[in-house]
Amino acid sequence: MSDNHKTPIKYKAIYFAVMVKDLERAKKFYEDTFGFKVAWYEGPEIGWCEFHLPTTNSRLGLNASGKDKEFGENNGVLSLEVENLEETKEYLDSKEIKTSKIFDNPNYVSFFNLEDSEGNRIQIVAEPRIRT
Repeated sequence: MSDNHKTPIKYKAIYFAVMVKDLERAKKFYEDTFGFKVAWYEGPEIGWCEFHLPTTNSRLGLNASGKDKEFGENNGVLSLEVENLEETKEYLDSKEIKTSKIFDNPNYVSFFNLEDSEGNRIQIVAEPRIRT
């Protein structure tokens, strides 16, 4: 971070939370699909599950506290950067998870999309496959 963008904020962790209707189903999806480990779980009665992500001090929260309320799908996008985009796509396809085609933005990024069990968007990104 450059000196021009310093702030007094001292970060301890970064969380990304998405709303879910079925906490157990969503918990199982992230455990089974990505191998995320539960960091904190309060169950359906409280409506919170938090995962350690495979990076330093980052977590994903599943929030079912509004389970009786209507909310739109794709209320956030979880982006996961991977080393091998094609291998990751093949793995997800083998688990019968519907993925989009791979999109290439030359010199910038390559990515594909999928949805979790609750309809929230996940974007898998990697270094650009095409360089000009």
